[in-house]
Parts: sequence; structure tokens; C-alpha cells
Amino acid sequence: MYFRTYLVSAVVAALLCVAVFGVKIRYEGYKVYRVTPLTEEHVAILKTLQEERLTFWHGPSEKINQPSDIMFAPHQLHFLEGIQDAGLNVQEYIQDIQTLMNEEKVSTLQNGEITWDSYYRLADIHAWLETQASQHSDIANTFVIGKSTEGRDLLALNISKSGGGTKPVIFLDANIHAREWITSAVATYIINELLNNPDSEIQSWTDDFDWVVLPVLNPDGLEYSHETDRMWRKTRSVSNTSTCRGADGNRNYDYFWFTGGSSSNPCSDVHAGTRAFSEPETKGHSDFINTIAHRMPFYVSLHSYGQWILIPFGHNNDRIPQYNTFMRIGNAAAAAHAERNGTVFTPGNVVDLLYVASGETFDWVKGVHNTNLTYIYELRDKGRYGFLLPPTQIVDTAEEFKDGLKVIINELRNGIPSVDP
Repeated sequence: MYFRTYLVSAVVAALLCVAVFGVKIRYEGYKVYRVTPLTEEHVAILKTLQEERLTFWHGPSEKINQPSDIMFAPHQLHFLEGIQDAGLNVQEYIQDIQTLMNEEKVSTLQNGEITWDSYYRLADIHAWLETQASQHSDIANTFVIGKSTEGRDLLALNISKSGGGTKPVIFLDANIHAREWITSAVATYIINELLNNPDSEIQSWTDDFDWVVLPVLNPDGLEYSHETDRMWRKTRSVSNTSTCRGADGNRNYDYFWFTGGSSSNPCSDVHAGTRAFSEPETKGHSDFINTIAHRMPFYVSLHSYGQWILIPFGHNNDRIPQYNTFMRIGNAAAAAHAERNGTVFTPGNVVDLLYVASGETFDWVKGVHNTNLTYIYELRDKGRYGFLLPPTQIVDTAEEFKDGLKVIINELRNGIPSVDP
């Protein structure tokens, strides 16, 4: 008990700092440690630390032997001795976060084109979407599904060879968490494949399905992660009770909202918001999905990291009526993901594999609209780079995802049963 009280007090004191507007936060000497609880008391310690604003990249753990990845500032590193004294297992995963940030490549469009050896900012992603829509105006168009807190567009691309929007629609979104840059990179890569790859199998995907792709669901957060804080996760909404800003968009949906795995603390990375759909981004996103849900057999949301294929629900691990079907398809997709580079994905329920996380996007899609197939994909990697995946891995990550997508699309063509056979 003394250890827990001391550690929490020290963390609170250490994190009381002022962010200066316009100054980009640097992360020299910041490290990421993988911390594994070995007892129920250890699990409780990790949960307490999250509420006290220690930065979890992954976690906190819900179970014994389930690891959490935690970022420590230089002035927090001495806390590790206390964590180790309490008996938790500790491994260093990232020696210096700023070094990885320095190796990230952010480019601007060249001749209106994206190259998938670099990351891009919002204006370039949106400009590229407009270019693609213009170049493929017979089948593609952009449209705005909502506005962010700071007035930025939630710009989506529609691909429809039927013109009238009568085919089953696949909806893919990305970058609801600002720091997960790999997700919007993969989303744009998939758009490029759908529009520009002459391969007959890829083109059959747009013959049989309409597509809506939203590469950046959290535009304010993405820009803030480029301009000010690379590690920013949330939206940028303003709190009436705190100087801390933003909510976790993936805890803000109106299906078992705020029933576990989220926080009422505006400073928490998993702040659920003041109410369900408090964020204009999640409200605009959900309002649009309401208009297409009747013809949407598949919804997928891209996240990083961990290499998981997640199955609803996040508020508990009760088995959905299609659990075995979701697992069968997930395992088949995982096998396809692994064929190219040996990258291992694991399918399973959110709570079983990770932790309780209520109010998630795909929980709402499944729970409210009963969409036949809904996944959250946690893309590369397993923690060596975490959110700072080198741009040299963008193409491999996207190609692996596409390999599994082939499996899923063939399953959609065969029909997904509403209950397990």
C-alpha cells in the first residue's frame, strides 16, 4: 500500500507541467517499458497509474501476465525501481522515443501523388483524395460527412460503379486516434489499389461492392500530432471543467457508453467525453453510417498497434451470436496476412485479448445496426516501434492487410450467417 501511494503521488507531481502553445514537444530520453503484472494487486496498480495520467501506449492490463506498454519521461524513470520492487516484470522496449521520431519521414505531395514511403499531413491526404476523385469521376467522388471541433472536414471517398449506390457497401475508417499514422497510410493505399490497380481480382472488389473510405476520422488530432505533440491520441474538444482537451473518439459511441475501460477525467487518454457522441467527429461519423447501415455488410476500423483482429464487444466478453463465424473468418484472414512476411495477427474478443473498452466504433455499429461483419484491426507492430512505425514498413503493412482483405471479401460474397451455423 505504501508503494502504491508513493508511486501515484510521485507520478501526479511529475506530470504537472505546462504545454506552451506553438512549441513542439520533444521526447529525448523518454522510454517505453513493457510491464507485466504477476498478481491481482499488480493489475490494480497499473489501473491506478492510468487514472493518474501515466501514459500507456498499450493497456492497462486487465489480467495477470497480460503486458502493458508504458511511456516514461526521464524524470519518471526512477519510478521503475518502485514498480520492480513491487514485483512486476519490466522490460525496456524503446530506448529513446525521440530517436524514432527523428527517423519518421513526413512528405508533401509531388505532382499530386502520394508515395507510400512517407507519412502525410491532413491537407495532403485531402488533396490526394480530391485528385483521385477527379481522375476517376465516373466512379468516385469525395464528400464531407461532418466537421471537427476546429472546423476541419471529415472527408470521405465514395467508390461506386453502380452510380446509384445500390450495391452492398464496405466502410473503412482510420486515424480516430491521432498518433496512429500508419492507419491513414494504409487507408489511402487501399483506395489507390481500388482505383488504380488493374488486377482483375482487385477490380472485382469494386464490381461487387460500393466502398466508402474515411482516411482521417480525427483531423484535429492528426494535425496536432504533427504540429505539437506526436504522441497525441484524442480529439481536440474543449472542456468546461479542465485545461485538458479532447476525448477518446473510440470511447465516445452510444452503445454501452462509459461502462468500463474509459474515464471521466478530461486529462485521461481514454476520456469518454461528457456524453455519448459529445464529439462532432463521432457524431458526424455515426450520422452518416445511419444512412448506409441497411446495405453495409462489413465495417472495419484501422488502429495500431498489436496485430490484432478484434471482435465485438468491448464492454464485455459475452459471445456474440456470430462469434465462431467471426473467429473462423479472422483466422483465415490472419493466415493470409502471414503469407507475405510472416506477420502474425491474432483474432479474438476485445476483452479477451486486451481490456475492457466500452463505447467503441464497431461496438456501436454491431450493437445498433447488427452489421453482419465488424472488425477493428490493430495493425503493425508488436511494440518494437509501437505508434512510431517506420515509413519503410507502410507498403508491407498495407499489402499484408490487403491479403487478408481478399479472404474477407470472398466470405462476404458467400454471405455471412446472422448466427453461427
